[in-house]
Amino acid sequence: MDDALSNLLNIIALNKSGDRSFLGQSSGHDEFGLFGGHQLAQGIAAAYQMVSSDRIMNSIHALFLRPGNGSQAIHYEVESIRDGRSFAQRRVRAMQEDRNIFELTASFQSLESSELIISPDFPAGVEAPELLPTFAECIERVGPIFGEEWSTSERPVEYRIAHAPWAPTGPSGKGGIDFWFKAKRRLDDDAAVHAAVIAYMSDDCVSDTLLIPFNRTWGTEGTMCVSLDHSMWFHRPARADEWIYVEQWPSTAHGSRGLAHARMWQDGQLIASVAQEALLRF
Repeated sequence: MDDALSNLLNIIALNKSGDRSFLGQSSGHDEFGLFGGHQLAQGIAAAYQMVSSDRIMNSIHALFLRPGNGSQAIHYEVESIRDGRSFAQRRVRAMQEDRNIFELTASFQSLESSELIISPDFPAGVEAPELLPTFAECIERVGPIFGEEWSTSERPVEYRIAHAPWAPTGPSGKGGIDFWFKAKRRLDDDAAVHAAVIAYMSDDCVSDTLLIPFNRTWGTEGTMCVSLDHSMWFHRPARADEWIYVEQWPSTAHGSRGLAHARMWQDGQLIASVAQEALLRF
C-alpha cells in the first residue's frame, strides 16, 4: 500500500466531533504550514457528510484566511445554508486555536439527466502520460528548485509532466504548467473521496504559473506566492484513480495579486474548471 496516498486518504477521513463538527488531521509538520489542497480536501469531506447521498458536488468557493499550523489538528464546522429540490449549499469553517483559518462554500446538485450539452475539444497535441517524464525525473534534471525536502517528497499520485519551464518541453503555449495525474492505486466508489483528491491536486501548482513570466518558482529566494482564494466547478463525474489531464495558465497580475486558471480533463471530457487568486510579492 502506498504510504503517501494512504496518508492523504487518512487526512480526508475526518473524525466526527459533534452534530455538525469534525476533526481533521494536520500535515504533521509546520515547516511549510498547511497546504491549501489539504484544507480543500478536508472541507469537501466535511461538506459531503452533511448532505444526502443522492447529491453530487457541483462547485466550491474557498477563502484562505490565515496561515494554518501544520502541527495542530483542524476543527471543521458545517453550516446548512439551503436545501432545495435541485440544489443544496453548505458552508464549512476551519478553526485552529479558536481562529478561523479557512472557509469553503460547497454547492450540491441532485442527480439529473439533460440533453443540453456543450463539450469543448480536448487540447490538441497532448502526449499520453506513459510517454512523459515523472516529476521526479524533471527535478533530477534541473535540481531541487523548490527546496530539497519538497522536491524529493513522495506524492500520493502518479504524476507526469506535459509542460513546465523546468521540463524538457518547456511551458505550455498558454505559458503554464500542464500535467497528468492519477491516484497510485484503485479507490473506493465514494464520490466524496474522488472529489476531495481531485480538489487536492487542483491546488498543486496552479498559482505557480503566475511566477513563470518572472522566471521564478516559489522556491526562488525572496519570492512570496500565497493562495488567497480558490474556486472550482465540477462539470462531470470523474475518478481520481484514472488519468486526469490538467492544463493551467496565468491570466493576469496587478497590485500584488495574480489570477490563474486551470481546466481538468478525463477521457477527452472537461470534468472541472479552476480559478485561484494569489498574493505575489518579491
